[in-house]
Amino acid sequence: MRSYSQLADLEALLLEIKDENIRAYAGEAIASYSAGAYRSAIVSIWIAIVYDLYQKFRILSETYHDKAAKQNIEKIDKIRNNPDKKQVASWEREILKDARDKVQMITNLEYEHLDRIQQDRHRCAHPVLDSEGLLFQPTPELARTHIRTAIEVLLSQPPIIGKALIEALERDVEGLYFPDDLEGVRNFLSGRHFLVGSQKYLLNLILFSLKKVLFLDIPSTEGRIIENYLLVIECLVKDYRNVFESLERKILRDILGKTDYNRLQSLAFLFYLDNKFSDCCPEHIKQKIKCFLKEEKAVSTAYGVLLLHLFPEIKNDILAIYKNNYINSDKDNLIFISVLRRAKANRKESAILVKEIVKTNINKYICSGSWANSIKNAEKHIRPILQIMTDEDIKYLLNQTIQEERTKGQLRVSTFILKELFQETINTYPDTLPLWKNFYESIDRDIWSGIEELKEMIDNFSESQQIEKETL
Repeated sequence: MRSYSQLADLEALLLEIKDENIRAYAGEAIASYSAGAYRSAIVSIWIAIVYDLYQKFRILSETYHDKAAKQNIEKIDKIRNNPDKKQVASWEREILKDARDKVQMITNLEYEHLDRIQQDRHRCAHPVLDSEGLLFQPTPELARTHIRTAIEVLLSQPPIIGKALIEALERDVEGLYFPDDLEGVRNFLSGRHFLVGSQKYLLNLILFSLKKVLFLDIPSTEGRIIENYLLVIECLVKDYRNVFESLERKILRDILGKTDYNRLQSLAFLFYLDNKFSDCCPEHIKQKIKCFLKEEKAVSTAYGVLLLHLFPEIKNDILAIYKNNYINSDKDNLIFISVLRRAKANRKESAILVKEIVKTNINKYICSGSWANSIKNAEKHIRPILQIMTDEDIKYLLNQTIQEERTKGQLRVSTFILKELFQETINTYPDTLPLWKNFYESIDRDIWSGIEELKEMIDNFSESQQIEKETL
């Protein structure tokens, strides 16, 4: 029963090899193992390794224009076509080192695993005698281990790993036309990077993106590119949860421990995204981020919105700094608003504070006190939060605007912001339509600038809803 289970295990692994030719060579190794021919099994699996590396070099060269892979293919083909057949075997001896050192397709640890197979292959294929004059005799366990290692480390893996992976991802993420929203990034990467589906491949994507976000050099457009890599990480963490969970805590800890002080805001996003990042983070880095949040800078304090689940005591400080630096001053609040958009979901503590800040912005607009201020406050305090307003926020804004119109009427010149709010939110919150109709019926329409345009938008959406109901 034990030998059958081990054989069935190897045959199941065989199905993970996509290339039919490579699968056939690996199948020969398994067949030899099942017949007790352990020497032949090790020789066959080494042949599968060599052929697999050669095929992946060719794919990297022809499909992804990898220079190192192209140079190695040219070198191998030159040796193969050389009339001096004594040199034919030389490329086989060097291909494993080339895969590690030149093409960078395997890591040092993977090289060590595969090199053991190469050494044992030489012992099996040649009359190598031990100190007692006996031929090398591999055990069943050794043959099985080598077959399993070869399949898991190399044969089942896609060709886009190592240097080619990094270059392909860098070109896309750091390009001018990379999407700036989660769904757009997901669609963009699915066909080019996520489609491969290999756990090792996707882990490499996560690790490289983390390094880019936390400490590796990036082009001068730093903010945009870091945000792009954060979106890549968010996609992988959410869509490939099992892959992220398989990431070794020690590896993650080592990467987080190298965080540059100027990238602590990126670490705040990671802590917000998943608890595993904060759990694995070294204590000295956590202390750095605490100091970062206490700096006398509104920008650094903004990122505290993402960390309320870790540091709930900073909530009142964040709200006070927001009011002092943005609500009661002429400073630009784009960074704070960008953080609020990300903090809108996922974390209850952050979402509560976002709601309070949105209400603070609305109150500032409602209490404008003059026509000029109503226009200014609409542009500065309402327009930036349109995308993070909920149906409750819309209800509060419209009700407060009705009350203000009955007492002062200073908001009547800022109808433009209400039209923008309607356009931005009505498809997401169609149930707010009665609120908009009530607003229109409740105000003095003769003194509101551009109010008929808003009425037309309300009527058009109402008609579209009616048509949709009749169609159903």
